[in-house]
Amino acid sequence: MLSAGVKTLSPVPTEPFHTPSWPSCLHVKVQRRPLELSVIATELRDEKKIDVGKEGTITKYAAVKKVVPRKPPDRDYILEPVIVNPKIQLASSIWDMINSTYDGLDRGNYPIQSKEGTGGAYFMIDSTGQKYVSVFKPIDEEPMAVNNPRGLPLSLDGEGLKKGTIVGQGALREVAAYILDHPMSGRRALFGDGKGFAGVPPTLMVKCLHKGFNHPGDLTAKIGSMQMFMENNGSCEDMGPGSFKVKEVHKISVLDIRLANADRHAGNILLGAEEDNDQAVLIPIDHGYCLPTSFEDCTFEWLYWPQARQPYSAETIEYINSLDAEEDIALLKFHGWDLPVECACTLRISTMLLKKGAARGMTPFAIGSIMCRESLNKESLIEEIVQAAMDSILPGTSEATYMDSVSEIMNRRLDEIACSSSLL
Repeated sequence: MLSAGVKTLSPVPTEPFHTPSWPSCLHVKVQRRPLELSVIATELRDEKKIDVGKEGTITKYAAVKKVVPRKPPDRDYILEPVIVNPKIQLASSIWDMINSTYDGLDRGNYPIQSKEGTGGAYFMIDSTGQKYVSVFKPIDEEPMAVNNPRGLPLSLDGEGLKKGTIVGQGALREVAAYILDHPMSGRRALFGDGKGFAGVPPTLMVKCLHKGFNHPGDLTAKIGSMQMFMENNGSCEDMGPGSFKVKEVHKISVLDIRLANADRHAGNILLGAEEDNDQAVLIPIDHGYCLPTSFEDCTFEWLYWPQARQPYSAETIEYINSLDAEEDIALLKFHGWDLPVECACTLRISTMLLKKGAARGMTPFAIGSIMCRESLNKESLIEEIVQAAMDSILPGTSEATYMDSVSEIMNRRLDEIACSSSLL
């Protein structure tokens, strides 16, 4: 698992690059050419097969001990996509974003640090110096990380600002949110191909070096998430929710419930516009606190919007029914993140709740209220269900038995809610 140390962060080696705890199956090298970046891999051999569900069997690779020779960089900036599996192919839109960002650095355009947020986030500019093309978030500049530019104290126990999260893993969660935002048509054939159901902007892991980032010590390359910049008219903080389309609010709710988002507020939902009819669309960003190990800090701004009390459409329910937590866990592993046991459990339970609630005709408000605390000291209903399931099993019980217990208790509690109709 990729994470930034809290008290100590080893400098990222410039050559060759290996992501800590990610499969070191691919070395990436950028060669400057018009409109493309080339990826040079080591020789590979089959090692192990993993099942990723509907797409069949995917082969996992390990590198043979033959490394492509590399020369030290002769420039003061680096931009390389972090690709840990040679089966992953990037769509042209992703390459366009990377190349445009590279061109901007090549022309001497500095990253512009965002004035908002609690971590380091940088707007990357194209070669003209007039257009944002991407947003880079280094893991060592996350809130409470060693090089955080906001002056936040270091985390003493490794936990992030939100319960159940780890400092230095925000970038992984940003990428995971994009990977798991499947299009209505199913999984993407190429990474970056097709708009997801919720519209999470394309996001991938990169290695980037520039003196414009926060470097209290030596100038070193940084690992972090790079997300495509989306043209927008501000955020939901700038407009009342009454004008938002029900469909737009519901797509955000599906994403947040499923990923147990601990940080959904109006400021991280952008206001975009459809090219055809100029109607506002909602663009979810900032997913560094999704997939926590617990439900304690789940927060959904949309819970209090009128659209959340409307039932899901047949199309949305069809999408919800297509979700499969086991396939999602395998998909993240295929992309390089072996989801921790506790986080995988969160994904299984939240997906289960979303599907069971939707099947009973419950609204986003009803389902979301089960996941969010009414007050700091009062546990949410989903926390009560989890605790009841834990109390009902013996130590050493299998995970499958535990999940069966969660499912049984959840069914009983949801049926009680459905009968009372107090939350519907």
